[in-house]
Amino acid sequence: MNRKTFSILGLLLALVVSGCSTVEPGKRYGGTPLDSMKTAFVVIGKDYDPKIGANIQEALTQHGVTASAGTLAEKPKDVAFYVEYEDHWRWDLAMYLFSLDIRFIDNTTGQAMGSGSFRQGAFHSFPDPREKVFAVVGSIYSAK
Repeated sequence: MNRKTFSILGLLLALVVSGCSTVEPGKRYGGTPLDSMKTAFVVIGKDYDPKIGANIQEALTQHGVTASAGTLAEKPKDVAFYVEYEDHWRWDLAMYLFSLDIRFIDNTTGQAMGSGSFRQGAFHSFPDPREKVFAVVGSIYSAK
């Protein structure tokens, strides 16, 4: 095998192993600093994995937020913001997280305050969902 062929095979292997998945840069809307908001409610939708909701709660605590969770009807009126999420899963010998969208919404105005997402590429990996939740929440907090 010549050197050029070996290099091409190495590059292809690296692409397949990397999985081509990405946490997109978070976005922020409005002028309210997230660091000033210390209470949140994670909306657990009937069509989405409640473990993802629990992971979001845990990720928020790392940012000094006291978070609770439940259905939208259970959302307290006195939290600073609430979180909606959509998780999508696929099957390939095992279930894997295909995409995740997280939105922070001001509980007073109903306006979006931030959003972030994770996407799988053409060559998927089997990512740790908890790690991806933490990365997406972190991307929202780090957005300007």
